Amino acid sequence: MGLRRRSVVFALLAGVLVATCGNSDRFGTAWGDGAFGSNGERIYFTSTSERGSEIDYSGGPDSRGMMMRGRLSCASCHGVDARGGVHVMHMDVMDAPNIRWVALSGHGGEHDGGDGESDEAHDDEATYDIDTFRLAVTQGIHPDGQSLGDDMPRWVMTEDDLGDLAEYLQSYTAP
Repeated sequence: MGLRRRSVVFALLAGVLVATCGNSDRFGTAWGDGAFGSNGERIYFTSTSERGSEIDYSGGPDSRGMMMRGRLSCASCHGVDARGGVHVMHMDVMDAPNIRWVALSGHGGEHDGGDGESDEAHDDEATYDIDTFRLAVTQGIHPDGQSLGDDMPRWVMTEDDLGDLAEYLQSYTAP
């Protein structure tokens, strides 16, 4: 294949890639219609709402260093199954907790950081309800009143979107 022909093929492939990535709501993967079973699931994986309401980042870890102007979402730290776990982000070791509602509300056994170890930084007796969940998500405050730390993003979202996110986390029935 000649140089001119390779250049045309490369340009076409690059155009298809750019067009495909351009289908996303704001940043990241172009999920497409029907990719999520609920608005809460969409929020969890993309930090965007199907309502078109703004879900924005108001504090916590700096996401500007992420590749391709990446955008943090709940799944970025707590994983695809919301069980959390230990991982490295920006050369910082973080132990993200299990945020399935059964674990947060104390009905799934010991609340831990996802690795089976008790989260000693907080009162294990303190559990979440919708009001304390709101404080954790929007202000980074644990039910015991302590800060969740700088690793936990602070999010700005509507009450409806927060309720949808909580409902999605309640859909997990096992801790």
